[in-house]
Amino acid sequence: MKQDLFAFFLRMSFWMRDIMKGGCIFSHYKNIRLIQEHPEQGNIERKRLLTDILRHAVMHTTFYKHINPSSLSNFPIVTKTILIDNYDNIRVDPVYLPWQKGAYHIQRTSGSTGTPFAVPQDVRKRNRRLAELKYFGRLAGFKSHDKLVHLRIWTKWQNKTKKQSFKENIVPYDISNLNEDNLQVLYDTLKSTRAKCVRGYASSFDLLAKFVEKYHLDKLPHLRIAIATSETLYDSTCELVEKYIGCKIISQYANEENGILAQQQVGDSSRRFYLNEASYFLEVLKFDSDEPAEYGELGRIVITDFFNYAFPLIRYDNGDTCIMQLDEKTKHPYIAQLYGRRLDLVYNTKNEPVFPMVLARILKNYSEISQWQFIQETSDSYCLKIVLRNLSKLSCSEEIVIQLREYFGLDAKISIEYVQEIPVQRSGKRKCVVCNKELK
Repeated sequence: MKQDLFAFFLRMSFWMRDIMKGGCIFSHYKNIRLIQEHPEQGNIERKRLLTDILRHAVMHTTFYKHINPSSLSNFPIVTKTILIDNYDNIRVDPVYLPWQKGAYHIQRTSGSTGTPFAVPQDVRKRNRRLAELKYFGRLAGFKSHDKLVHLRIWTKWQNKTKKQSFKENIVPYDISNLNEDNLQVLYDTLKSTRAKCVRGYASSFDLLAKFVEKYHLDKLPHLRIAIATSETLYDSTCELVEKYIGCKIISQYANEENGILAQQQVGDSSRRFYLNEASYFLEVLKFDSDEPAEYGELGRIVITDFFNYAFPLIRYDNGDTCIMQLDEKTKHPYIAQLYGRRLDLVYNTKNEPVFPMVLARILKNYSEISQWQFIQETSDSYCLKIVLRNLSKLSCSEEIVIQLREYFGLDAKISIEYVQEIPVQRSGKRKCVVCNKELK
């Protein structure tokens, strides 16, 4: 009861602060709810949002200035590499955004496809992202500011302060090494905090559920929902979590440069992803052309962000693939199968699994690196392949090796190899983590 009252107090305090500042986040929340829950009005609003961002990009960026904004199809498909190479020609001067006060927020991606990326976001985009979290969290049965345990790679660049954790009612838990000792600590943390929600990589839930099963631990009845991100959530993991941890689990499709793109619904056995149509226009295109893929056909996900006026992301191919279908009743598209989100596991010198996002969280902070690929050759031998931006050698290579050894072992043999390019797979994505060691 005390925990519920505390969460209620934090929730009300958050919305009161928002009201005192003009109610910007709540206005976004209402707009998201309108579009998602009222299709006829929502379609009108979506057309307006799309028209506005296309016109803005043509008026205020050098990159798009020669394009006719009357149709989205007039705009080119862009990748991370294209956006990085044309960064200054896409970034919008803050003078054109009357709502912007101070510098843009820089959102860094972890580079899960091997290409780190830093995206400027204006204050309106940041407020939209907060509203998305509130809305889609509530759809999953999680009220904002209820106790949340957040599983991720918490490096020195991403750590929350104690004040932030307190205000958000979040318990950050680092999962860079989930050996059995750390799985026990994670289980104890979820139990002692009486968390209502746990959020993290899909594979971390798989390991936790198997640990609970192995040691015949009690279920966690206070835990309402687990939200899996960044990796494919398999049916086998869902069954394990529901059976041994005792809560529902859904998958959320999101990225750092945009926000929440789609989400599964609790209790939906089809496990389809319902699109965030309020903030993004998602296309699925063929692999060998920029033509739309047919419903039921595997294709490339291409994203147009309605709200990042600081750095318009229009027809952005983020490297993910999916199969889109059309709901026969609502006539709204949904993602039936999402591919390309599962990363290989690699292991430290003690044969304990290390999550590949460890690498992404470290390497994204070195702007000299254009692309990377990490290969485990044997139980204690690793190679980091790096593509540099106009440099012959990385000055901070020793610093990177030291950080990697913290996760893979002080006895790990880690070499750095400079290459011209990371090979692309058939799917169009670069495999940034490869495990060649013999698994026992």
